[in-house]
Amino acid sequence: MSEQSHPKISVLMSVRNGFPFVQQTVASILGQTFTDFEYVIVDNCSTDGTREFLKDLARVTPRVRLLLNDKDLGHSGGLNRGIAECRANWIARIDADDVALPTRLERQWDFIQKNPEVAVTSCLAYYINERGVLKGRMVLDITTEKKFREYMVKNEVIGLLHPCVFMRRDVVEEVGGYREAFKSANDMDLWNRISERGHLILVQPEYLMEYRIRSGSITTGKFLEVRLKYEWVRACTLARRSGHAEPDWETFLRDWHNVGLWTRLNRRRKTLAKMYYRYSGENFITDKKIKGLWLFLLSALLQPDYAVHRVKRQFFKP
Repeated sequence: MSEQSHPKISVLMSVRNGFPFVQQTVASILGQTFTDFEYVIVDNCSTDGTREFLKDLARVTPRVRLLLNDKDLGHSGGLNRGIAECRANWIARIDADDVALPTRLERQWDFIQKNPEVAVTSCLAYYINERGVLKGRMVLDITTEKKFREYMVKNEVIGLLHPCVFMRRDVVEEVGGYREAFKSANDMDLWNRISERGHLILVQPEYLMEYRIRSGSITTGKFLEVRLKYEWVRACTLARRSGHAEPDWETFLRDWHNVGLWTRLNRRRKTLAKMYYRYSGENFITDKKIKGLWLFLLSALLQPDYAVHRVKRQFFKP
C-alpha cells in the first residue's frame, strides 16, 4: 500500500457469524494482485469464533482495520459504520461467504479509470456451492450508458449483486448511506437513490467474483419478506421520480393489499414463480437435481417467460 492513511480502495465487509467461509473470503481479498487497499471489517457481534479469528488477523495484518460493534447494528448499520471509517473514496463490497477472484480489484480500478463518469459499478459473478464448485453464472444488462438511461426513462428499479459492487464513498454519503428499514433490499434502495442524483451506474461485464449459494439459505417466509421489501423500494422509487413523497412501510402495505382479487392472484402467481425459481437454482447448485427440476417446472408453469429466460442466461453458456 502506497500510503497507509491514503489507500486507493477500501474493501468493506460487515459480518455476523461468518464461519465456515469467512477465512476463504479474507484470503481472497488479501491475495489480490492490486495491493493499494485497506480492508475495513465490521464485526456485528459474532458468536461463532469469527470475532476471535478477525482479532488475530488484525494483529498481524496492517491493512486490516477491524471495527468491533458492542451490539448488532444490523446489515445497514454495520455497513454505514464501516463506510464512515473508510479512508479511500472507492469502496469495494464483499460478503463473508463469497470469493474475490485474484484480479477483481485490479480490473475494477481499471474500469473506473476508463469510465470516470461512473459512480457505482458491479462486476459479474459465478455461482458456487458450499464446496466451492462452479455451478452457474449471473447476468446483468446495465453494461452501457444507453441501457442505464432506458432504466431511468422506463422507471425500472436498478439491481446489482451487492458483494460485487465498487462505489464512490462520497456519493454514498451524499444520499445518506444504507437504510435499515429496507432490510435485504437496502442495496437496491441505495442504487436507485444514487441514480436519481444524476450519477451513472454501470455493470462491468467481467466475471471477477464467486457468489456462494448455500442450501436452505432462504426460507419461504424470508423470501416473501424480501419480495415485499423489493416492492416497497419500487414504490418509493416511482414516488420520488414522480415528485411525490415516499410511502412509509405502513402506507405501502395498506396500498399493496388494497387491490382487487384478480390483481392479488396475479401478483401471487408471479411471486410464487420467482420463489420456485430461486429454490430450483439453490437445489441445482447444491446437487439436489431432481428437486431442483420439479421446482423449475413449477416456476415455468406459473410464469414460463420468466423461468425460461432466466435459466438460459444463468446456467447455459452463450
